[in-house]
Amino acid sequence: MAWKSIIPDKTIGDIRQDRKGSAIIEQYRVSKEAVYFNGQYLPLSAITALGMVKSSFTPAMSCGKGIPVYKVRMEYGAEKPLILMVEKEKNAKRMVELILESNPDIVFEEKAPV
Repeated sequence: MAWKSIIPDKTIGDIRQDRKGSAIIEQYRVSKEAVYFNGQYLPLSAITALGMVKSSFTPAMSCGKGIPVYKVRMEYGAEKPLILMVEKEKNAKRMVELILESNPDIVFEEKAPV
């Protein structure tokens, strides 16, 4: 699979090696250099702000009943932030910890609106 950066002019070096050492968090991967999702990645060096909030997801045909999730919001200078949905709170916290560990300059807001 050819992984593409969501910021075309900001890429990382060896994607294969970076992904090999990444942590799997539900359907996502977080490494020392990037967050991987849906065949794309966001370099951690591009993230300027990070937020996490409890939310709910209402899939189609669900009679209005929402599934509790956590949304992790990543600001990276684009018009719209990257928002990833994670089912378990411990996984959302782990994702945030890994990102902040690799880039401590990121501004973090736990109850930031998503």
